[in-house]
Amino acid sequence: MKLTKENFLCCPECKSNLSVSRQNGLNEFSKQFLVCSGCKKEYLKEGYYIDFTGGRELIYKGKWDKFIRSFYAKIYTPATNFMFLFCGGVKNAKKEVLSHLDLKDNSVVLETGIGAAENFYYLSREAKNLSFFGIDIQKQMLIHSARNLKKWNIAAELFLADAEELPFKDEMFDVVFHLGSINLFQNKEKAINEMIRVAKPGSKIVIADESEKGGKLMNLFTGSNDLVVPPVNLIPKEMLHVNIETIWKGYGFVIEFWKPMKK
Repeated sequence: MKLTKENFLCCPECKSNLSVSRQNGLNEFSKQFLVCSGCKKEYLKEGYYIDFTGGRELIYKGKWDKFIRSFYAKIYTPATNFMFLFCGGVKNAKKEVLSHLDLKDNSVVLETGIGAAENFYYLSREAKNLSFFGIDIQKQMLIHSARNLKKWNIAAELFLADAEELPFKDEMFDVVFHLGSINLFQNKEKAINEMIRVAKPGSKIVIADESEKGGKLMNLFTGSNDLVVPPVNLIPKEMLHVNIETIWKGYGFVIEFWKPMKK
């Protein structure tokens, strides 16, 4: 991935501008960094993605949770396909969410929690000249994404980043959505506010995940007893046309709302 989209980027922590820097390494190899003009933190370009996590990893509830989520990341596509059998199949389940997006030709699209990038595959067939940006906090997911995007000949900018601290400037994206793991976020409200911050005024934001029914099914595999509460009450009151629907044959929900235009 070439650093052609740095005008979109900012420091995920202090939101200051970033500049490109190189540091010479051993054997004449050099590393490429983005350096924050405010807090001076450095973010390393790792081949096909930029690492904005600063070495942070997922917070696990215990050893079993870490094992399950790490193992799931490695077998993401077959595991997801299996889970969506209960929802009418993975293709139908994904399209049930993606049909809520306000997608147009030439849109700049951000997915928080990109998984294996299958959603970009479907969206690339629905509109022309789309620009894709995807973040995930798990490196294994970006490995899946890069492999798939190359196979499908789809260009996208990938970032190892936390959805609760997005590395993007304000009001950059026409389409912002999240599919599939907000129930696991430590701070759902912060993640939602970050999606709103980077969305352009007048754009639609879509969030989907397992419902309470779907959560109970997932708990059978994870051994957890977490209660799923769709975060519709965390949507700021100034957002417009807030709506929540049951999807995936009752196993999921989708929340949609519009960011108001500036007055």
